[in-house]
Amino acid sequence: MKKILFLNSCVEWGGGEKWTFEAAEELDSRGYEVIVGSVAKSELYQKAQRAGLRTKVVPVKGNLSALNPVKLFSFVKYLKQEEIDTIFLNLSQDLKFGGIGGRLAGVDQIIYRRGSAIPIKDRFYTKFLLEDCVTDIIANSKSTKETILENTVQWLSEDKIEIIYNGIKVDEIKSQKEGSDIRAEFGIDEDEVLIGNVGRLSRQKGHKYLVEAVKLLSEEINNFKVLVVGKGKLENKIKKQVKSLGVEEYIIFTGFRSDVYNIMEQIDFLLHTALWEGFGFVIAEAMAVGKPVVSTDVSNISEIMVDGQTGYLAESKNPADIAEKTIKMINTTKKEKMGRIGKNIIEDRFTFTRMIDQIEELYL
Repeated sequence: MKKILFLNSCVEWGGGEKWTFEAAEELDSRGYEVIVGSVAKSELYQKAQRAGLRTKVVPVKGNLSALNPVKLFSFVKYLKQEEIDTIFLNLSQDLKFGGIGGRLAGVDQIIYRRGSAIPIKDRFYTKFLLEDCVTDIIANSKSTKETILENTVQWLSEDKIEIIYNGIKVDEIKSQKEGSDIRAEFGIDEDEVLIGNVGRLSRQKGHKYLVEAVKLLSEEINNFKVLVVGKGKLENKIKKQVKSLGVEEYIIFTGFRSDVYNIMEQIDFLLHTALWEGFGFVIAEAMAVGKPVVSTDVSNISEIMVDGQTGYLAESKNPADIAEKTIKMINTTKKEKMGRIGKNIIEDRFTFTRMIDQIEELYL
């Protein structure tokens, strides 16, 4: 069986880290020799260790790590000693460090997984990395594939890119839906509409427009609460905006939660206001639980949800439209039907088993 190294140097936990951990854990269970490489302080590294996976500290810190000969050649030596057959790379800095290191070590397969639908900048080294170092590219949506090619189509072969959608562990959802009574925990009345917003508190997730939409929403109705689930560097800034707009009574910050499926089960619908996505994992999670979604129409979101059937799509950065679609969702009598349709879509097209099977068939 092949020996696989997953390299992901992100310190925080997010969609890319979830993908790396779950893919590594599953391939390990299928008999492959799997190693998770990351920085020692990362959530991924700690979680991999607790799960009993083999780990390796790889000191990637920013894009300049690839120019550090001590770090780079130590990594090359490690790859040769371990006789690594395949490397999966995640971040841009991992692409540089792991791509060059893997090529120098003669690794057979160097696979770059692109999880964000943001165009790749055509810098002087990009062609070398993607043509000469990387053997394969995984895009997690059609939209991501399009943005990979946007600035590279003149020289990067489209055949090098495979679309493999993220997968949901639908079989595990039932066991993960257990937890506290969210309404009781946060003092939310039974007759109040409970809206969930889940994601890292960062610019990408568009919380600025969420708060502005809530302000507009509060001027039309008042029996609702929005649970903002997650942490991030913009937390204080967002809380200040909430206070300045006078919507503290409508927005509840839960911080990081490990019981996301439990929360999903108890909300009436998900409200997602991202400015861009790679896949939109949280939308797929809500649909897997049978919940309808209101989301900004960015990146690949329309590849997952169907406007008018599994929820409503709103214009990005447009609080008025976001509020309008949210009111539409609150008032519709089709929420349960939308949830059922969404759940069927996930079970048909976006399962975790299907994702891993594709990876195994294509590369392993």
